[in-house]
Amino acid sequence: LLFSYDKKEQQKQMIEALKKVHLLDEVKDRLHMPATTLSGGQQQRLCLARAIALKPEILLLDEPTASLDFQSAKKIEELLLQLKNKYTIFVVSHSLAQAKKLADSLFVFREGQIIRQYRDKKEINQRLEELIEVF
Repeated sequence: LLFSYDKKEQQKQMIEALKKVHLLDEVKDRLHMPATTLSGGQQQRLCLARAIALKPEILLLDEPTASLDFQSAKKIEELLLQLKNKYTIFVVSHSLAQAKKLADSLFVFREGQIIRQYRDKKEINQRLEELIEVF
């Protein structure tokens, strides 16, 4: 556990998490610097690394690529596609393209109520026109 008192084990878990989010090579020489020195995309991946270092069963992500440039957003989306094989992930997104790319199931909310449910990737892709109207 990350909460153990064994500092070496904590460091090992964090290094593994940084590798999983493809960030270690970018920050290995700056591990003791403040996170604010990182780019937006690097900060987003660091947040994911911190979360997965705790070995959760579920990740809850609110607009994980908001305010990121295209390349950083693409890296986060690719990472989420990899992580969804290991974790249950709930993502809140206003991006139809992102929802279509990432979702295995999709719930569309309006004013706090579920107005549409799509239970699998095939249904999401088949109902793209309906989704465009809703969004």
